[in-house]
Amino acid sequence: MKINFVVPNKQGGAVNSGAGFFRNALWSLWGSILPLGVGLATMPVLVSKLGIERFGILNLAWLLVGYFSLFDFGLGRALTRLVAEKLGSGLVEEIGDLTGTAIAVIRWFGVIAGTSVACMAPWLVDWLSISVALKEETLTSLWILSLALPFVLLSAGWRGVLEAYGRFDLVNWVRIPLGVALFVAPLLSLLFADGLIPVMISLAVTRIAGWWVSRRMCLRMCPDLSAGLRFKKTMVRPLVAFGGWMTISNVVGPLMVYADRFLIGGLLSAVAVAYYATPYEIVTRLWIVSGALTGVLFPIVAARLVSDFGAVRLVYRYAMRSVFGLMLPAVAILYVFADEGLAWWLGGDFARQGAGAARILLVGVFINALGQVSITVLHGAGRADWAAKLHLFELPFYLVALVFAAERYGIEGVAIVWMLRVLFDMIVMTVLAERLLLARDGFVIQLIVASICVMSLLWMVDFLESGWWRLGLLCLILLACGIFLPGQLRQLGRAASRPVKNLQGQ
Repeated sequence: MKINFVVPNKQGGAVNSGAGFFRNALWSLWGSILPLGVGLATMPVLVSKLGIERFGILNLAWLLVGYFSLFDFGLGRALTRLVAEKLGSGLVEEIGDLTGTAIAVIRWFGVIAGTSVACMAPWLVDWLSISVALKEETLTSLWILSLALPFVLLSAGWRGVLEAYGRFDLVNWVRIPLGVALFVAPLLSLLFADGLIPVMISLAVTRIAGWWVSRRMCLRMCPDLSAGLRFKKTMVRPLVAFGGWMTISNVVGPLMVYADRFLIGGLLSAVAVAYYATPYEIVTRLWIVSGALTGVLFPIVAARLVSDFGAVRLVYRYAMRSVFGLMLPAVAILYVFADEGLAWWLGGDFARQGAGAARILLVGVFINALGQVSITVLHGAGRADWAAKLHLFELPFYLVALVFAAERYGIEGVAIVWMLRVLFDMIVMTVLAERLLLARDGFVIQLIVASICVMSLLWMVDFLESGWWRLGLLCLILLACGIFLPGQLRQLGRAASRPVKNLQGQ
C-alpha cells in the first residue's frame, strides 16, 4: 500500500479535518485494536515462558515506558495544539521554528527522564517485593530501558505534529507496529535467550525504531519542515505556558493511574501485581474507543474554539453521547462474563484472584472514558491548568486511600479506590467543560443520572445467579445502545464535517 505523505493544502488538516473525522477516528481505533488482539493472544504465552513473577516485573516495565512517554513536560500535546492553531490561522511559516524548538527541549527532557530511571533503579529494585534471585536481573533490565526513554519522548513530539496536520493514518502506520512489537518482540527474544534482559533489549530497540520512523514521516510529509527546524527562544514561552500545566497533569495524573500497581508490588507482592495488572491492562484497553474520538477531537477544538463556542459545544455533546453508547456494550459484556473470560484466557487461578477487581475496574473504565472527552475540550481550549490543579488536590488523598485499601482489602480494595477517583474526576471535568462552553442546560445532571443507572444495572449482575437472567439483562443493555447510538454517531459526523459557520450550538 502506497502512503501519501503530502499535505493537501497550505491550510493543513486541523481545520478541515472535520470532513475526515470518522476516517481519522477509525485509523486511531485500528491503531489500538490490532495491538490489543496481539496482546490477548500472546500474554498467556508470555506468562508461561516468563513465569508469573517475571511477568509482573514486565508489567511494571510497560508502565514505566507509558509513564515516561508523558515526561515531555506537556510539549507533545502543546505542539499539537499550537501547530493546529497555526494551520487554522494560515501561519504555516512559523510551524518549522515551533517544531524545532519543541523537539530540542523534548530531547533534553528525554535525557533527564532516562537518567532519572537509571538512578532510581537500585532503589526501585530494593523497594519492590521480588525474590532475591531476580533483583540483579531486574536492575539490569531497568538500566536497559532507561536508554530508550529519550527516543520514546521524541516519538511523542513527532507524533504531535502529524496529529495537528490531521494525518492519523501516518500516526498509526507507526503506532500499530509498535503496539504489536510490545508483545511480539519479547516473545521473539525469548526464542534466543531466557529471562528479562533480552526482553528489555527488544523493547528498547523497537522504541528507537519508532522514533526514527515517526521523524522520517514528518519530514517526508512536509519537506519545508526539515529546512525550518530551528530553535528559537521566543517559541519556548508559548510552548511552556501550555505545557507547564500539562506537565503537572502528565506527571501527577499518570502517577495516580500507575500508583496502584506499584503499591501492590511493594505492599503485597509481584504475584499480586500480575493478578491485578493483567485484567487491568485488558479492561483499560477499552479506552481505545474513547481515545479514537478524543484524539481526533483535540486538534479540532484547538483550531475552532477561539471563534465559535457553539460549534465546539455541539461536537462535544455528540462526542460524549457517542462514547457513552459505544463503551457501554463492551463494558457490559466483559462485566457479565468476567469469570468465564479470565478462566478461559489465563486459567482458573487468575479468574479466582482477579475477576472481582476486573469488574470494579470495568465500571471505572466506563466512567473515565466520559471524563476523557471533557478533559480533551479543556486541553484544546488551553485550560490544562484546571485538570492539573484537580490532580494536585486529589493526589495525597488518593495515595493514602490506596495504601489503606491495599493493606485492608487487597487488590479489590485498590480497584474500588481507583474507581471512586475516576468518578470524581469525570464529574468535575464535565462541570468545568460545561462552564467553559457557557452551557447551562443541565447536561451534567443528565450525564450523572445516566451513569448511575448504568452502574446500578451492572451491579445487579452480582446478585443474579441464573445465567439466563444475566444474559437477559445484557441483551436489554445492548438493545438500548443499538437504538440510541446510530443517531448520535450520525449527528456527530454531521457536526464535525460541516463548516463552523453552519454549526449552531444547542
